[in-house]
Amino acid sequence: MKKLFAILFLAIALLCSYHNKVLAIGIESESANRIDTKTMKFIRYVYDNISFNKMNKLRFEPFMFAYYGYLNLLESGKINSNSLLTVCDFTQSSNEKRLWVIDMAKKKVLFNTLVAHGMGTGEEFANNFSNIENSHQSSLGFYTTGETYEGNNGYSLKLNGVDGMFNSNAYDRAIVIHGANYVCEEFARANQRIGRSHGCPALPVDIAPKVIDKIKDGQCLFIYFSAETYIHSSYWLTKKVKNLPEEADQMDINLPANRKYARLDNDVQEEDCKSSDAKLAPTKNNRMAANSASSNSVAVNGDKSVLPITAKKVTTYIFMKEQSNHTFISDTVHVK
Repeated sequence: MKKLFAILFLAIALLCSYHNKVLAIGIESESANRIDTKTMKFIRYVYDNISFNKMNKLRFEPFMFAYYGYLNLLESGKINSNSLLTVCDFTQSSNEKRLWVIDMAKKKVLFNTLVAHGMGTGEEFANNFSNIENSHQSSLGFYTTGETYEGNNGYSLKLNGVDGMFNSNAYDRAIVIHGANYVCEEFARANQRIGRSHGCPALPVDIAPKVIDKIKDGQCLFIYFSAETYIHSSYWLTKKVKNLPEEADQMDINLPANRKYARLDNDVQEEDCKSSDAKLAPTKNNRMAANSASSNSVAVNGDKSVLPITAKKVTTYIFMKEQSNHTFISDTVHVK
């Protein structure tokens, strides 16, 4: 009987242990899925808020991959915390301005310009990529920028390939950013395409020094092409993004940029910024007047000519910060 109870107890213990492991795996998987969903939502949010200033608009797909890898590179310390993001979209014609330099902090495109691919990569369109010496082909993937130097092609910027077998030989192959006379619209009109390099992402001579000075010393460059082999094999695209910028916690509660808001007790008074004559009441008496007004106008400092305002309910979000002693303090309060 004792042996039977012992066996039964052991079976129950094993079952509980198994259940806990399954539960833990389920929680971990669910948590990972939530992070992935939030990451993709954040990437879309950032993309939608980038100002292209009437320049060619970078397509979402290359930006999505570029920014995902950028976040992983930031997390791993491979690039500077304030790194710009430079994207070459080699799915586009070489006659198009297919390189973008983006200030991620300001969400603003600084440069949009022509860029050459390697002569072994294709004619007008890029088709073939290689990491092999003397292939004269472009290499896909993520790079970190290095130091500048004066070379055969003038002022140039060294690149470090950090995407494994796809571009690890870039530095030894002398794949650099430099200016080239054949990267220009005149060449394209005469030849139905711009000129090609030995694998370097060469730029127009007039803009190359400006771009180089902006993106040198530990910043991120991404050369994109819609190759499934690369997308499913790149370490930086298959590694889970674990830490998002603080902005990701605020993306759902950012107030519209074209509105002004003022807190009135339990309501928010909202005013369209286009109504330049309208003002929000700052005093207690004016609040009472606003709440008790039965007409279409609201008294503000004794003036009833102001445009009507609409009361909105307040939604308050409080972000808690954990202390070392496992207590929590209020960190940030946002009102929507």
